[in-house]
Amino acid sequence: MKKRVPDRCVAAVALLLMVGASTADTGSLPRPLTLEHALSLAESVPTDVAQARADLAYSQAEERLAQSRTGVNVGLEGRLRWIEPSAVAADQSNDDHRGSLFVRKNLYDFGRSAAEEAAAKGTSKASRLKYADIVRQRRIAIMEAYFDVLLADLEFARDNEEMAVVYVNFDRLQDRHELGQVSDIDLLEMEAEYQAVRKRRATSQARQRSTRSHLAIALGRPGELSSELVRPDLPQLEEELPEYGVLLKKTLAENVAIRALRAEVKAAESRVAGARAGRRPYLDGEIEASTYAREAGSYDDWRAGVVLSVPLYSGGAVGAQIARAKADLNRTRASLAAVEDAVRQALLDNYLDLETLRVDADRILALQDYRDLYLDRSRAIYELEVKTDLGDAMVRLSEAQLDAAKNRFNRALAWERLKALAGGLPNAPISGDGG
Repeated sequence: MKKRVPDRCVAAVALLLMVGASTADTGSLPRPLTLEHALSLAESVPTDVAQARADLAYSQAEERLAQSRTGVNVGLEGRLRWIEPSAVAADQSNDDHRGSLFVRKNLYDFGRSAAEEAAAKGTSKASRLKYADIVRQRRIAIMEAYFDVLLADLEFARDNEEMAVVYVNFDRLQDRHELGQVSDIDLLEMEAEYQAVRKRRATSQARQRSTRSHLAIALGRPGELSSELVRPDLPQLEEELPEYGVLLKKTLAENVAIRALRAEVKAAESRVAGARAGRRPYLDGEIEASTYAREAGSYDDWRAGVVLSVPLYSGGAVGAQIARAKADLNRTRASLAAVEDAVRQALLDNYLDLETLRVDADRILALQDYRDLYLDRSRAIYELEVKTDLGDAMVRLSEAQLDAAKNRFNRALAWERLKALAGGLPNAPISGDGG
């Protein structure tokens, strides 16, 4: 049977060339890429963050529009007219042109504009809070994508190491098979194992590319695959976990999504008040200054006055507006209750996850210590030229290191989600190349 040639080196070089070429095309992302830099791009992502920014700009424009309704309005009006004057008119000219300057201001509308302005302010506040929440969620998504790349690299290193060990055993078995010391079935069994490990290595290699693409998209840099990432320090892992009751109280008071919906509820209440004010009168003040092409006794150079407008019948429009505003209020209140329940459950889930991961960290630390000592013993036996499982010991140590990294990254994500739910993210920088 013909011997197989290991392809792990060729595949590793191909991956580096593939990733390196992607980053060389643009050079926008630094090399190596740090988590701190990746998080700094959260607000520049042209997807959900851009949409939230547009919603915020729209609500701020609506707020300015509501404020303008009680402001001063100044306008010009021009009229060109040809007439046939009456026979008794003093001025028998045909030109009856006029130019007027109007200054108008709403003096009082019995609560209508105040309600509209309060509703616009509430909506604008809700948009600001939603924008902040989306940026926080984008930071967490970037962090998760960043960690996925680091884990994919560790998985590939483990699978690549395992394939090397299995290949050496397979190669030796082929030599013994040629000498007639091993049966065909034993050789085929070993080859099947080698091919299974080779397939796992190929899968983890593909995951390296896939996770880098996902990170690039999360950063708003599609196609810019980072070949090298710095493993970050995670100072939040040293923080003490507060009592759940204290954290829950803080979360229900400061969670951004809840605060945004509470602002929307207040805005909806103001819209109901504004709709009810539709039955109330308007009181406007106005000043008019005019110039005329002909003289007439009824023409005034300027005039000032107040105008009271009283709605008598709207064809049911005011009642429909009130009903619509009330329905929107009830819907917003229901959304608030649903989000409060979802946030409460999410907080508990993340809190319990963090507690479980902290316990599991002790298990992983003990396993790492065992794997380190086991590898040292296997290496010592190998140096004495005694049959040993040195290769397998190295693979198992890589596996323990992978488990440790998964635990650290999952704990960091749980912390970030917990703090985001409670209304904030840590102020401590996340950088470096710690373990």
